[in-house]
Formats: sequence, structure tokens, C-alpha cells
Amino acid sequence: MPVFTFEGTAKWKSGTECDLSIKGKHIITVSPPPEFGGKQGYCVPEEIFAASLASCMNTIFLLIAKNSQLNLKNLETKTTVKMDAESLEKLIFTHIHFDMKIKLEKDDEWNRKKANTVFKKTEKICPLRQSWGEKVPITFKLTFQ
Repeated sequence: MPVFTFEGTAKWKSGTECDLSIKGKHIITVSPPPEFGGKQGYCVPEEIFAASLASCMNTIFLLIAKNSQLNLKNLETKTTVKMDAESLEKLIFTHIHFDMKIKLEKDDEWNRKKANTVFKKTEKICPLRQSWGEKVPITFKLTFQ
């Protein structure tokens, strides 16, 4: 299997704000939470991390759904990342939760069962779970719209 490398750049703008870019394209300006001296009203880096994880889970779910011939009308994943700030020198992730909401093209018992199977496979091959193991609890929830 190939090895994938992903890169992003954070360039200091002013104060505690940084411009994030990917492949030379500006994405967003972020600032740490006000508790760490950041400015109110900006996205914080951990929110970008959470949104990226949600996108990753969507991609995995969609690939498995396609292979399973499960047709969707909608898929939305909200990721909640919890972090414990013991001190400025010790910031640790303590929990990650994926809340997936799907709307099936044909909402019946057969397709819901298939969707749950797809969901379980997505949960099993989650790259975070495979990378971090049980060091950080990772939970999943699936609801139908």
C-alpha cells in the first residue's frame, strides 16, 4: 500500500492569529481560544481538526456505502473533540466523538440494516482508532434523518 503524506501551513499573521493554507491556497485565519490569549470570533485550530476528522469519517462511510450499494440522500457528521488543559505544557486529547446522521434514498428495514453494517465497518477502520488505539476514547453514533 502507498504511504500518504498530507501537508498544511500555518503562517503567523499578528498577535496570536495564523493564516492556514493548503497547497498555497489560504483557507482560514485561526486563533487559539481566548483562555490561551486568542481573540474572540476566530475559529480555533482544534475546531479545524474536528471538522477535518468529520470529513475523513464521511469519506470512509461513503466509500464503504458505495461498495455496499447503499444509496444515500444525505450524510452529515459532527465531530466533538475534548481536550484537557492541565497546563500550557500539558494539553491532551481526552475524547473524540463522531455523530453521523444519514438520510437513506430508500428508508426501509433492509437499508437501515445495511447502513448499520456500513457504520460498523467505518467505526472499525477509523484511522484514529487504528493509530491511537485505546489511549483516547473514540465513540460513534448513527442516527437516521
